[in-house]
Amino acid sequence: MFKHRAVRLLMALLAFVATTAHAFIDPPWITPAAPRSGEIVSVNIRMGVCDVTAERPGYPQITRDGNAIRLLKYGHHWEDGDDLCIYPIGTLVEPIGTFPPGNYTLTVDLIYPDFFGDPHLLNIGMTPFTVTGPAPVAAVPAVRSAGLLALVLSLSSLAIWNLRTRRRRCS
Repeated sequence: MFKHRAVRLLMALLAFVATTAHAFIDPPWITPAAPRSGEIVSVNIRMGVCDVTAERPGYPQITRDGNAIRLLKYGHHWEDGDDLCIYPIGTLVEPIGTFPPGNYTLTVDLIYPDFFGDPHLLNIGMTPFTVTGPAPVAAVPAVRSAGLLALVLSLSSLAIWNLRTRRRRCS
């Protein structure tokens, strides 16, 4: 009996000190960290609780104006303490493309409907990144004519030796 009362008392105390859900979206970051031209660049965004991205026709929208890139994602956003803060915490990984060498700035925005269905825009953040040239090509050793001749002679001598040892075994 005492155990049950102690558990109930502990649960009541914990209910009073429990914190409410908080909306959060971490600043976006780029992967790979040091992209090279020809590599696919992706943006990563960690979010949850009151914020989430969702699939919708026409989204994501990726636009580029010179070295300024904009990613517009569709999603849902609720204010802190709202009963609709039910989303799991996760990380969105969205490929944004390949780029030639240069310095770029990526702006990430979230478009979401409010309670009445009216669209609102939430700026998630901006992140600069630099794309360098392609990876250096390593020299691959090649076989020259002298090496090819040595290979043919070695294989021929092994074949002849193999034939002679088989004839001796058979006789």
